[in-house]
Parts: sequence; C-alpha cells; structure tokens
Amino acid sequence: MLKWRDSETDSLFLFTPAEFEQLPDGIELESIGGKIAIKGKDYIDMDTRVQSSHLAYGIRSPTTHKHKDLFLIFLLKKNYA
Repeated sequence: MLKWRDSETDSLFLFTPAEFEQLPDGIELESIGGKIAIKGKDYIDMDTRVQSSHLAYGIRSPTTHKHKDLFLIFLLKKNYA
C-alpha cells in the first residue's frame, strides 16, 4: 500500500497488483480521480504507475476500514520484507 499525495487528513492508499488480487470481491475502491469501483463488478484499470508500481485504485482510512487486518498485513510485508 502506498499513501497517495491527496489530502493531509484523509489520504487515499493505493494497492499493488499483488495486493489487489488478495482483496475480496465486493470491496469498494476509489481511483485517484475520485471514481468509485467495486472489485469483481466494475472495470478496474490494472495499469500501474511507473514510479511506484501501484494501481490508481485504493481505499481511504485503512485503520478504520472493515478489512483493516488485511491492510495491516500489506503494510507489514512492505516495511519488513
């Protein structure tokens, strides 16, 4: 997960393709352009950003999200790999 330079108080956290594959179908994602898409239902562009290798889709407020345990695993893998 990567914190996108969006807002000081409510940043968007982007996923890598590998993290995206671990997300459950039905999870609501937000694009860096503000578009909402549902994994497994809506089209999600899987192109990655060259500098970061992250998708342009993510979630806000990962520490209070209902899948916060999964997001914590992503962050731990990133920081302790």
